[in-house]
Amino acid sequence: MLYYCVFSRKGDTMDTYYEDILKKVENQIAEHNIRNAFQVLEEELSMPYIPKEYEVKLIDYYNQCRSLLRQQEAPKLYGDEEIGALLNGSLEEQFLAIEQLKKSNIRNYIEEIRSYFLNEPHYFVRSCLMEALMEQNVSEEFTTIMDGLEITFTPCFIELPSESEGVEQAIQYLREWFENENPTFLMMCVDSLMKEAYLRLPFTIEAEDAFDFAVDIACYVYKANEDREGLLGFLDEKGLAKSYGYELLLSKHDV
Repeated sequence: MLYYCVFSRKGDTMDTYYEDILKKVENQIAEHNIRNAFQVLEEELSMPYIPKEYEVKLIDYYNQCRSLLRQQEAPKLYGDEEIGALLNGSLEEQFLAIEQLKKSNIRNYIEEIRSYFLNEPHYFVRSCLMEALMEQNVSEEFTTIMDGLEITFTPCFIELPSESEGVEQAIQYLREWFENENPTFLMMCVDSLMKEAYLRLPFTIEAEDAFDFAVDIACYVYKANEDREGLLGFLDEKGLAKSYGYELLLSKHDV
């Protein structure tokens, strides 16, 4: 549902300008000229400075219009050559290729995928592509590049992070530590752990490493929240060392 709003402030020229822009966008939306409204919003949001109170509303309308435009667009079907081109295109095109592959019989694109894995793949696209192969139980062998090393794997033999015993045990440790005292922090930890597990594909988090990973994930989330006091309190309360020696890929890639 779209909500229309007219700001009541009538102060300086800048206020009047942005009120006029918002009114123009609202009118375009009311008349179902979504693309015109979207173009106005794109232009305004590209400006180097926008008053905060107006920027929030402009972004809100921008997201609403983008969503409506996507709904209006008929899904495009891509041929074999186009899938290969998308995989080797921009980051956005690579993710689009993954979406198409998940909807298709991925075995029809084995050679395109082999080529992508050997061409310095983006770390996150690589993980998503591995997941797509795993979900379709592909038994072909692939080789990819990770940190300069060649890694060979067979998708059907890899555990999904959601089914990994090591991930399950790490989550259990996190629950013991945070479920009662800070459930919001727990959710952030579990989310971060799952991202870390996907980034590590085709490798899995082993059960014997679950405790160490749980500690490092908790430390990562404390640091991400700039909560040094909470971090030190956690380590002191649990009698833990400051580092367990695992270089989280979340930190390495600044996720």
